Amino acid sequence: MRSQLTRHVFRRIIYGTLHSETVCWCNPRTNQRFGTRNRWPSSPPNSRALFGFTYTPVRKEKPPEFDPGYKELLDLGQAQANHERPPPRPSLLKAFSAFVIDRHVRQNLSMDDSQIGLLSRAFRYLRDTQTDEDGLGISTDDMVNTMALLKASKSKEPEELSNHIALAKSLYEAIDRLGDMAGEDRDKALNLLITILALKRKPEEARALLEKHWAEDSSAIEPSQWKNVLVGFAVVGDQDEMVNTIETMERHGIPFDGLVHQAIIANYTRTSNDVEMTKKWYDFGLARGVEPTRRTDLGVLKLCIYNNELEWGEPIMRSLLDKKLQKNPNDIKVSWKLILQWAAAKGKRFEEVDRLLNVLVQKSQEDGLDIRPDIDMINPLIRLAASKNDAYAAERYLALGLKRGLRPDYKTTLLQFEYRINSGDLDGAKAAYDELKDKNYEVFDKLAPLDRLLVALCNHKPIRHDVVTELIDEINERNIRLGPDAVAALAMVHLERGESLDLVDLINTYAYRFSPKQRVLIRNVLVKYCLDPSVLIAKMWEAYKILRRSFPELDVDTRTQIMSGFFERGRSDMASHVFGHMRQLDMPNNIRPTRDTYVLCFEGLGKAADHESLQIVYNLLKVDGTVEPDTKLYNSLMLAYMGCGNPTKSLYFWDTIMHSREGPTYNSIQIALRACEIDDEGDGERQARDIWSRLKRFEIRVTNEIYAAYVGALAGQSLFDEGVELINKAETDADYTPDVLL
Repeated sequence: MRSQLTRHVFRRIIYGTLHSETVCWCNPRTNQRFGTRNRWPSSPPNSRALFGFTYTPVRKEKPPEFDPGYKELLDLGQAQANHERPPPRPSLLKAFSAFVIDRHVRQNLSMDDSQIGLLSRAFRYLRDTQTDEDGLGISTDDMVNTMALLKASKSKEPEELSNHIALAKSLYEAIDRLGDMAGEDRDKALNLLITILALKRKPEEARALLEKHWAEDSSAIEPSQWKNVLVGFAVVGDQDEMVNTIETMERHGIPFDGLVHQAIIANYTRTSNDVEMTKKWYDFGLARGVEPTRRTDLGVLKLCIYNNELEWGEPIMRSLLDKKLQKNPNDIKVSWKLILQWAAAKGKRFEEVDRLLNVLVQKSQEDGLDIRPDIDMINPLIRLAASKNDAYAAERYLALGLKRGLRPDYKTTLLQFEYRINSGDLDGAKAAYDELKDKNYEVFDKLAPLDRLLVALCNHKPIRHDVVTELIDEINERNIRLGPDAVAALAMVHLERGESLDLVDLINTYAYRFSPKQRVLIRNVLVKYCLDPSVLIAKMWEAYKILRRSFPELDVDTRTQIMSGFFERGRSDMASHVFGHMRQLDMPNNIRPTRDTYVLCFEGLGKAADHESLQIVYNLLKVDGTVEPDTKLYNSLMLAYMGCGNPTKSLYFWDTIMHSREGPTYNSIQIALRACEIDDEGDGERQARDIWSRLKRFEIRVTNEIYAAYVGALAGQSLFDEGVELINKAETDADYTPDVLL
């Protein structure tokens, strides 16, 4: 016999009901007879399928993601800024090591200025709190890796470079104090310190340190450090010291040879693209009998091609082709690439370049080599056309290669992607991107074409949401790390589509991994959206909530603009909340409201006649020890209370102004007279007459606005005869021709 109980149980599971021990499972009406209320949920059954397996839980926000160890470093900085207890020392030691290993060893990423600042603060704290028993606690490997990260930093700000150098010196001193216990790490740290000093605009210190240790033990110094010092002087533009360094090198037995010459030229050709300095130091090497290396000549010729210096580079090219390129297949291909680029740079047409390539192939066959062109000869031509923003020429060169059966490689496809996206051909760029992705090249993720494609698609109107969604799915599947520009572009898309949870997840995934300067890019997107008058008020408020929570460092000026935006939209309640959020922040002065912020808030509340919010903000002012009220602030309070229908309170602030050291302004007098005009319950007449008598007694110049305000005050108190009399006397007594204002 089938079990009725089992049937009842499954039926209740389907309808989402639970078992109650006090209720009979057989007949629900039995419960009613015995006066027992059914304890099952009274809400209607949900739409779940059998056993509830299709139930979708409520989506939760993704928690913020931090790089390993970064959260603890941030906590230390915040604790020191707020004079609070810092994180435990063992936790900071683990965080320091984890962050350095993750950046340098696992991801091979450089550090930005803010991250270097946090590491520097953590190192100083660990150094100052070390004990004789435990020591510093940081391994020499971690300190050397930190110096390597400092070396790779791209910062150019003088203040930040000074911080980098200070940390590098501190790390080297800590390793040097260990002596022989540091082993090879001591020599590594020394060489890294010399490199950092040389490349961070302190080549004099680098040279002095290099000379000192070279004299003591030259085996500990890498000979390439002399080149680094020379490049350092080249970066700061000190030509005399470059010559002095070369002479110093020669005294120590280090010749000024082709490799040293190559390092100097590479700085000008690849780093600074400085044609004049390249010419000067190329000739300098020739004058000292240095034979430029083949790599030097190739770099110089590339500079000539891209900067239209073909005439100067002509002898260098002939010398390279005649003397330095051998008659072997590899060198011949190098010469072909150079010849083809030279012809394209001279303006040769595609047909002429094609015929030139045929001539080169025919000549190689006559010489018995039978060398065939490859895609590496076409790629430089495409790159040259792309550098001139000539997408048509780039496509012609690509077609030239295809005609010869040369299959594009990843460099070709990447160049194709770049010139297409630069020319606005998003469909073509997407096709090139898909080709890159399908070929699964190892360098694909490092070159990050996805960032540029996302930015272009998000900025294009109308937005191709299907393509953007496809790319976002790929990001999630492959765990690709986006840059700040792409994150900012995606943030705007989520805002426009009202996808608040997606936006929060995006910010929590990336924003806490970026530097303050990179975070500004994302923050500005939210600010721009909040200040856009075409945005619905509900969406504006939602964007502000995300902005406030994710970017607590938002400055007071921007917060004030948002507050004013809510006032302009007639939402004084939201504006007062924005002000309250500023007031609640226990952060530096550039975050908390200033006196001008109070003024704008009071004026906005007065226009909105929001008495409740006005009273709250006024109470906040009374307990705010960072703001000293002045006449301008009291003027705004008079306007606010007058706008809220309380002129008596406005006149109270007039009395406060009268007894202050600063005293009233013309605006104060005009506002006070306006309060006297609408004061029905107080002594507006007496106050108005008192103000007028003071003006006469102290012989203060009465402006047209004040004269009209006094007439208005009399009229407001029903003293029409006196008002008419003042109007008739205006031209004789105050040189004021009656107008609409009066």
